[in-house]
Amino acid sequence: MIPMRLPIIPVIVAAIILMAAVYVLNFGGPIRLTLDVPRLSRLDGLDGIETEVSVAPDGSRYAVIASGDLWLLGSSDGSKRKVTDTPEAEAFPSWTPDGQAIAFTRGADTFIFRPGTDSTSLLRTDATSLSWSSGGRTAFVRNRALWLADLNGQNDRQIVEADANPDITMHSPRFSPDSVQVAFIKHQLARRGEIWTVNVVNGQAGPLVADRSAENPLSLEWIMEGKDLVYLTNRAGAYSLWRVDLVESIILPLTQPLFGMPLGRIGIGVWKDRIIVPRHFLDSNLVLSDGTPVVGTANVEFEPAVSPDGKLVAYTVERDNKFEIWTATISGQDAKFRALGREARFSPRGFELVYTHTDLAGNDDLWKIDIRNNESEPMTDANEIDITPDWAPDGRSLVFSSARGGALSIWTIGSTGGKRLRINDGGYAPRYSPDGRSILFWNARALWSMNADGRNVRRLSDSAAEPIPALWSNGMPATYLDSQMQPIWPRFDILPDGRWIVAPVEIRETSLWAVDLTYKENLERR
Repeated sequence: MIPMRLPIIPVIVAAIILMAAVYVLNFGGPIRLTLDVPRLSRLDGLDGIETEVSVAPDGSRYAVIASGDLWLLGSSDGSKRKVTDTPEAEAFPSWTPDGQAIAFTRGADTFIFRPGTDSTSLLRTDATSLSWSSGGRTAFVRNRALWLADLNGQNDRQIVEADANPDITMHSPRFSPDSVQVAFIKHQLARRGEIWTVNVVNGQAGPLVADRSAENPLSLEWIMEGKDLVYLTNRAGAYSLWRVDLVESIILPLTQPLFGMPLGRIGIGVWKDRIIVPRHFLDSNLVLSDGTPVVGTANVEFEPAVSPDGKLVAYTVERDNKFEIWTATISGQDAKFRALGREARFSPRGFELVYTHTDLAGNDDLWKIDIRNNESEPMTDANEIDITPDWAPDGRSLVFSSARGGALSIWTIGSTGGKRLRINDGGYAPRYSPDGRSILFWNARALWSMNADGRNVRRLSDSAAEPIPALWSNGMPATYLDSQMQPIWPRFDILPDGRWIVAPVEIRETSLWAVDLTYKENLERR
């Protein structure tokens, strides 16, 4: 009798299938894709400093803002075309859903460019940061509030009212893929911000990311068919991409740090599983206005402050995803690390520094350090941000900006601590005059001066649209815009002999980068 032989290969295959089925039925559920480590690659650059990008609906072209002008960049053939060349900067590019036109902000209005006819026209007055839903509705910012309009720009209606705090405005509204939600950024003087969402059906709005007072989101987009939000932020120090998992209600890092100090507001673009990010690679060192070098290393040095005798300089170093305060002689010798922080200022006696310190929860407070023994202590401890301190010339008090009570306003406190006192209703980066009788500060797109007690407020200059620090120079207010050395970081100081100490920016490279999402398979357990 001939023994029966089973076909070995079909038997093995059947056994494997049976074992897999048993495993799935008993140990696991369906396979779920989760995000893995993304891939980064450099794309083309343009003639200028790239700051914002929007991707055409078919992915074939990028609308890019470079040095304030609008460009078109072919994503496959690398073609480049400059679309605008105006004295006023363009911002917030956004493609129409059909890919036939690009909206952008210029001043307080929104314009539209049509590549097919090479024509530019006014689209909407008193509207900025406009973007479209897939069905053709628009979201935009008007008078610090968020507005919606139906197809063809009809039926304007406010959906999120302006914040009671006049320092807070909104930008970057983005419709979810199903057009039910709009995510947007609320920010305070470009110093801190939050991610919010609003339901366009019932108007319910609320914060989505608002747990760190020092976080400053720059841009956001929807990814993974609306399951996640990705945003560019300094949540962990330097700027990187983070994602909000809307299913799990968690915030996770998506990339390693992409850059430290941005040269301007950065706007990202998304197409399917690709995120486009403008990146800046730069350096800055400290120099005097006559060209004399002071401090120069491979790190970014900025925010210089000079001791009263002109012999020492304190400065901020951006290194290893954090900010550090260092001191050195005015000739750059004897450099020493002092503390983690920013915005240092010397006391009139020259051996103490007051500075802004950010704790692990992202809260900004004032600290003081004695550089003779490196002993430090907190000067304020509030949930609101306390920033930009300065010493009174007699050394008895400090002046600073605080968000306690809402808008950034000017406060004082004793240099040894004690009760804090609010002396005005709005202001940023206060600086005492040399005689201590008045305080210079920025507020409401202008530079102002007031008596040291907050009285006799005087408007000095209207040429400061953005919040910037100023100093007294020969009895007049001066900002970094008055320097002949451009570009430089906004913070500077003046030596006793009248020379400025500044931090010129050396731009080594700016370009667009692609962050391609990758996935891994996970078997869900029952």
